[in-house]
Amino acid sequence: MSMEDGLKNGRLAGFVPSRLEIKERPELNVFSLNVAFASYTGKNGKIIMGTALYEPDIESFKQEPDKVSMGYHNAYGGNCRLLIEYNPLKKSYLGQKFVNDKLVWESTGVEWRMFFFHFTMLGLSDGERCEFEAIN
Repeated sequence: MSMEDGLKNGRLAGFVPSRLEIKERPELNVFSLNVAFASYTGKNGKIIMGTALYEPDIESFKQEPDKVSMGYHNAYGGNCRLLIEYNPLKKSYLGQKFVNDKLVWESTGVEWRMFFFHFTMLGLSDGERCEFEAIN
């Protein structure tokens, strides 16, 4: 589903995660506890929601002079991952979503809430591992 389709059909949902807080690792506070993506569809008169949850890969944390970065893996498996970078000089974020090694979405922002809302609002991508749940 493209962003245009999502807007036209009213199926977009953005999420704002909590910050990752590990007392012994304050440098990780610029990252999120997790990242969620969701999409809705109708099937047989029911509304079905698919969700993908990404969890931080603390071992992937990298610190460079102009940015810090960390990867996130899909909790449901598969070759789905995120890369989030934070530039402390510009106080800006870059988020990239990969499905089967293909970049499917990229978002930037300077304010936590708006960055994550825009990063997650596209929802699920083709081939992304997720969990389905009937809403009604």
